[in-house]
Amino acid sequence: MGPECNTETDEGDVFFRILGPFQVSVGNTVVKLAKNRQLTVLALLATEANKIVSVGRIIDAVWGDASPITADKQIQTCVWRLRSVFEAAGAPANIIETTQGGYRLRLGESGLDAWLFERAVARGRSRVEDGDLGGAAEEYRAALSLFRGQPLAELDSAVIEAVATYWAERRLSVLEECLDLELAMGRHRELVGELRLLVEEHPLREHLRAKLMTALYLSDRRADALAVYRAGRTALVNNLGLDPCARLQDLHRRIIAGQPVPSPFPQRARHAAKIPAQLPAGVGDFTGRLDQVEWLCRELNQDRTDRPRVIALVGRGGVGKTALAVHAAHKVRDHYPDGQIHANLRGSTEPRQAADVLAEFLHALGVPQRSVPPDLSGRATLFRSVSAGRRLLILLDDVADYEQIEPLLPGDRGSVVLCTSQPSMIQAPGVAMRRVDGLTTAEGVQLLAQLVGAERIAQEPESARLVVERCGHLPLAIRAAAARLNARPAYRLDRFVDRLSDEDRRITELTYGSLDTGARLVASAERLPDVARTLWLLLSVMNLTHVSAWAAAAVADLSEDEAQRLLDLLVDHQVLDVVSEDGLGGSRYEFHSLVRIRARALAAAELDATTRAKARDRLLDVFSWLEEHARVALRSPRNGLTRPAPASVLRIGRTIIRDITQYADVWLAQERPNLAELREPLVATSV
Repeated sequence: MGPECNTETDEGDVFFRILGPFQVSVGNTVVKLAKNRQLTVLALLATEANKIVSVGRIIDAVWGDASPITADKQIQTCVWRLRSVFEAAGAPANIIETTQGGYRLRLGESGLDAWLFERAVARGRSRVEDGDLGGAAEEYRAALSLFRGQPLAELDSAVIEAVATYWAERRLSVLEECLDLELAMGRHRELVGELRLLVEEHPLREHLRAKLMTALYLSDRRADALAVYRAGRTALVNNLGLDPCARLQDLHRRIIAGQPVPSPFPQRARHAAKIPAQLPAGVGDFTGRLDQVEWLCRELNQDRTDRPRVIALVGRGGVGKTALAVHAAHKVRDHYPDGQIHANLRGSTEPRQAADVLAEFLHALGVPQRSVPPDLSGRATLFRSVSAGRRLLILLDDVADYEQIEPLLPGDRGSVVLCTSQPSMIQAPGVAMRRVDGLTTAEGVQLLAQLVGAERIAQEPESARLVVERCGHLPLAIRAAAARLNARPAYRLDRFVDRLSDEDRRITELTYGSLDTGARLVASAERLPDVARTLWLLLSVMNLTHVSAWAAAAVADLSEDEAQRLLDLLVDHQVLDVVSEDGLGGSRYEFHSLVRIRARALAAAELDATTRAKARDRLLDVFSWLEEHARVALRSPRNGLTRPAPASVLRIGRTIIRDITQYADVWLAQERPNLAELREPLVATSV
């Protein structure tokens, strides 16, 4: 049998079209509808056909946030008029049903073109599974023919627009499946024209561009295929500041070398619904980190069930955790034949709810929407059942904490969960954790050369090294710097270094479009408790080359134990670094250079001058007394100071006094840089 997408209806049957301009017909007669809010109400009911739609949702669709007081009554009037129109057209009397709290549009199983579309797609995938590729292509094309233009484009409603966007994206997704199938069937010459139009319409959709390049190359038009790549690269660089994805670059290299290109897998359509392949595109210019890539691939390829099945990459924003995770995940994807799932949990900004993420996971694994439980516990239980016995690679990006991902963990150790996170995950049971730091200077220069051109870097190698250092060795900052340099092709690197040397403008220079270095670096600071954030801001404006717990206590007017707990929290949120142990058995902390600049700007905006001055006075008071005590202890260890310790020192605790008495020479040596810096004026910046 051929495709079954006939939209002709019997007399009295009602048929709705949403895959294009909104249209309703009864039998073979198109119903004339007024182009006002009645049309919006009916369109919303159609997109949710056979489901109860609340009055509140209808009001949102019609008026948004500006609904009138009489909105409920006006909706009732709209529904009454719609019923009258349908009655006059000969539709069933109960087509719009009033329910408790809302309305429901009652349609037969073939009453909506979107339903016919999905059935045809399902039949196409089934035919692929049966080996009937020609029949599958017919089903796909029949499904796609149901689209008559931009879905619901004439309706001015944010709610309807979201539905329309979904169906437009759904059409493209199915079209890509169909094109893959037809390319695999050898129809490359026939597809060139259609693919050219699609690429012109969607110039940044790299999957379509790859298909056009493949079709041209297989049609013995290699020069044209290379021209399509160059045009795509120009569009990506101009619009996003990015190079093409690794897959497109690999295809480009194969075409240049005259090598065979990978043919789309003939059964891609069947697997699309059952085996998810959601990994983001790899970074084509991924640089360095050989040891970390080797370790990560080894962990991901591990089959032993006694090893952790949760792997966490931890580091500050902009350090390249996601790029590393995606790069390694692509290397081992064949080790997980049951699929790869990805979700951005937005832990450093607005953490997503685990229940919402689980719904997406279940849908990706083939669970129908109607079978997804409404509660978190039910979804987590079903996910463990569905994933049991499968080998899945689950990539969770930007995790807030272990609590956020715990419901997302599969119960079977055949799968692995790879996380990226700013806060430490060390408290999580059975997690293999690896800290990700910045690139080495050589790696940073190599990345910069890939982004702006090796010839430009070779002309000013020392300036290139200084750019990397001013970027704090962070890939995000280096990419932002490269984007700015690419926007100024004649600009010398040494002049750019001069601009970066000015801390008042460095963060601005290292922000370009979506490459917002300042925001990404301190995003997690927004989730700090107020007392911890205040300490962080105060420390940033103190002239300290390093920070000890007792110094933090002096700045914040706390005990050393209280300050230590806050320092641990700052380290956990990646806004302060532990750099070494001091000579007295404690830890020393430092700011990353860019974090400090950003923190100082925030301090200038959030802390008044009096607060900063009082903190500095306490710090100077403590430092002065401790320095005097240390020098007396060196001369006469037994006698100590005759001048009593001030309240600011006693507030910290007596541990520091005892330690300095015993190790005065060590303390003086390690604090000499701070003693010199504290004589400088208090930092006040407006970065």
